[in-house]
Amino acid sequence: MTRRGFALLAVLWLIVALAAVGGVSLAAARVGAATTRNRILLARADWAREACIEILRARYIQHPDIRALDTVDLGRGTWCTARLEDPGAKLNVNVADREALLAVVGAVGVVDSLVKRRPFTDVAELGEVAGVAHLLTTRGSGQINVNAAPPEVLAAVPGLTREAIGLILRWRAIGQRVTSADALAASISASARSVLYGDYQDFLRSATFAPSQLIVMVSGGVHGTRLVAHETLTAVPLPERLAIVRREVE
Repeated sequence: MTRRGFALLAVLWLIVALAAVGGVSLAAARVGAATTRNRILLARADWAREACIEILRARYIQHPDIRALDTVDLGRGTWCTARLEDPGAKLNVNVADREALLAVVGAVGVVDSLVKRRPFTDVAELGEVAGVAHLLTTRGSGQINVNAAPPEVLAAVPGLTREAIGLILRWRAIGQRVTSADALAASISASARSVLYGDYQDFLRSATFAPSQLIVMVSGGVHGTRLVAHETLTAVPLPERLAIVRREVE
């Protein structure tokens, strides 16, 4: 091969190498641009989530019974939503005694297994109680809010007969709340009252009449994208405000 041929071959190889380098650089630039765009979108989603928290706190002042914030359009393509749960409406599997767990779960073997394995960090770990997992929680103080708990959970409260539980549910249906053990006792039969007063101290330790904590699940995002910023808050309801005591960012 002549020098001219070698020179031509070298030029061709150089062109191929430069094209390859250019392709790699272009691909890297595209990846970098996509990464930057995602970071910007995620920052906007974070902003939307934080805005949602402030909107929720403002609405809570006017409506303490608020339990959900429907999807809010925040402008500039952003949105947010929030949901509040009262852990007192469920039975805390980590602190409930065996009798309370039996009242909700029912199966002795399963209850004994739960007692041995606890503490649990999340209800998702309770695979063997899938049928009643929606009645259990790992959050909260362990006290049951008699004005929010379903009948299956109310059955775990010492001193509550079927009659008392039925009255609580009827009151709830018409917007009436139980304000104290004595107020409840005054409205039930003598036999049901005797049971309640027989377990009076245990009832007071196990029950509450308002949420002591609220778990807030907040999400924020940008329309047209899959990037969503999630956060779980633990909040304490106080007169005219919702005090956030813990934040868990996903």
